[in-house]
Amino acid sequence: MTRRVIDPEGLADTTQHHFSPAIVANGTFYVSGQVGTDEHGKYVGDDVESQTRQAFENLETLLQPVGKELDDVVKVTSYIVDIQDHYEAFQSVYRAVFSTEPFPCHTAIGVESLASETPLVELEVAVPVDEES
Repeated sequence: MTRRVIDPEGLADTTQHHFSPAIVANGTFYVSGQVGTDEHGKYVGDDVESQTRQAFENLETLLQPVGKELDDVVKVTSYIVDIQDHYEAFQSVYRAVFSTEPFPCHTAIGVESLASETPLVELEVAVPVDEES
């Protein structure tokens, strides 16, 4: 199996955390969970909406090198801290990002916390791609 790491400019450095931002393998684009950080690793806000918007912007940055965009996403997994309190705010951004059918498959999981106190949402996606992309 051939694996190709996707690590474009404009995202926080992940090497200190010992993971790749994204990998293409066997015709699928796999992404490490994206949170609402800018290219310097700083969180863009302390609310779900701004962090969700930034996480989707990070996903767009990762998809560009393989010639894909958010409309090509077939599966989204969302991890949301205190989902009962934050789901509507999350959904307002999600609905804006995926505004036309067919919508991707989506699993929303409520969690008590993520890797630190600051992130409120983390996103993973799967996208089919050509091996050469």
